[in-house]
Amino acid sequence: MYTTVIGLAAPLGPLLGYWIADRFERKHVIGGMAAINIVSGLLFSQASAAVAIVTLGVLLTLAGNIISFTYHTYQQELYPTAIRARAVGFVYSWSRLSAVFSSFVIAFTLKAFGVTGVFVFIAGAMALVMVSNGLMGPRTLGKSLESISH
Repeated sequence: MYTTVIGLAAPLGPLLGYWIADRFERKHVIGGMAAINIVSGLLFSQASAAVAIVTLGVLLTLAGNIISFTYHTYQQELYPTAIRARAVGFVYSWSRLSAVFSSFVIAFTLKAFGVTGVFVFIAGAMALVMVSNGLMGPRTLGKSLESISH
């Protein structure tokens, strides 16, 4: 029942992402959702009450889906038109390959450090997203694609 309710929240992430897509700076949305993932993930790893598990699970699902929705749009804006399709395809391919290896890292972390260790690992990854994107990601809101990629 818990996973069903949490799973039902999955389509809401892109819908919320669509609603906020052009209202807020994408790099800030990504950073904010990463922060929500950190907090809700660490709390989720400690939760035992049904309401807390479901609520935090829904927050994790929504934040993860909004990050994905927003990042795919943001990524398209970062490359010059002449190489955009190739560049995004290259980056996406590497992300899929890294997902294979991160599965093994998560399995190792789960065995060595338990559920909390996995969420600490994920929180570290989200913190890295926040720092790298926050410091190096250009602002894109209201700018032409040509001006962003130069």
